[in-house]
Amino acid sequence: MPTYARSLTHTNRGWSTHTVEETDSDGDGGPAPKLRGRGHIEFSQKGIPHGSLHFPEQVKWAGHLFMHDTCAPEAAHKTNIKVPMDRVRKGNDQETSGSMIAWVFRTTTWGKIIANVEREYAGLQRKKRTTKKPTNLLVKVHRSKIHRPTPDVSHLFRDNTFSPLSAGGDNLLTPDVRVSYYELATLISKAMCWPIGHVQNDLKVRLYCSAQLLFPSGATRTYWSTDSRYPYFGGSRRDMVQVDLGNGNIGAAQLVSFIEMEDLPIGVVDRRAQAVLLRWLTVPPHPQRVSRDPHNRPMCEYPLSSNHCLWQWSEAEEDRQSFQIRGFMNLVTTQRMWAHVPAQHRRRAIDSEIRAHYNVLQYANIIDHANIALDPTTGHMLHTLQMI
Repeated sequence: MPTYARSLTHTNRGWSTHTVEETDSDGDGGPAPKLRGRGHIEFSQKGIPHGSLHFPEQVKWAGHLFMHDTCAPEAAHKTNIKVPMDRVRKGNDQETSGSMIAWVFRTTTWGKIIANVEREYAGLQRKKRTTKKPTNLLVKVHRSKIHRPTPDVSHLFRDNTFSPLSAGGDNLLTPDVRVSYYELATLISKAMCWPIGHVQNDLKVRLYCSAQLLFPSGATRTYWSTDSRYPYFGGSRRDMVQVDLGNGNIGAAQLVSFIEMEDLPIGVVDRRAQAVLLRWLTVPPHPQRVSRDPHNRPMCEYPLSSNHCLWQWSEAEEDRQSFQIRGFMNLVTTQRMWAHVPAQHRRRAIDSEIRAHYNVLQYANIIDHANIALDPTTGHMLHTLQMI
């Protein structure tokens, strides 16, 4: 092994967790190691694969450029063990810790450059949002992705709409939009400041599961919210978004449906209005005080605090009235409201929405897409802030 590589052993930070030298470099039990020393699968005293030693660092950088780069800890090894567990970048048999150190210097430098550029860009974007919201945001719903009332009540409505909303009562709208007609009318009335009587009896409402947003900058984004009509992944896709809460604060929510409205109240200049129905996320309960970033988002504990927020579903103060009507379970079975959920998990899925917290907002309140993953075992959601 080169002398310069041996001189690095006093700085290695991972050496104490590694076992004695192994005879095989590829884990197949052969007698001839390719790298003369530690194999590219190395086992600890308890038989744990070497790649798992780097897993905490990979979790910390989830979604980031450094997630699959363990060059920094590998530079501390006496020999290059190549690509432990096939999870990191792969070199060749001749590379040593010297070339790894050079690589980590390069990636660290670029990481700092990216961070500085992102910080300056984010500052400019915040100034734009706080001074003036976009006024020419264009929304194009996908006409072929329109929702229709369930067959058992479709005769109560006109022109493939959900109007009049008063006719639907406490029935849920569709298997993709599990909000009642009364709930939607109330949310629209509050959001648009329109008389509830007009919204329930006169407003013409159409719902869609997909829409394309064209931002003033020229950027476009297609959003989806469906459990059955997305053309991939078994038909299910429900996008998460970051929402401008005002005063520099940012919230998170799941898109539920895209709304188009006609026959607006007297005095409203526009012939047609658009809005989005969403389900709120909130800060999970925590025994200690949750740290916040400059936008008041709940940050994870260290070491995930560098790039992740933690959310959970927001709950209303009371159970939803639509879930308490007589024969509710028979009704939702007939209407196939949760047909996308396996039968053995359906009851839990229904209970998880009994206090779901919904809202109707203008599209201008949407900042951007949020990369949020649900942990079904805890109900918490991990939000990766920066994707490179």
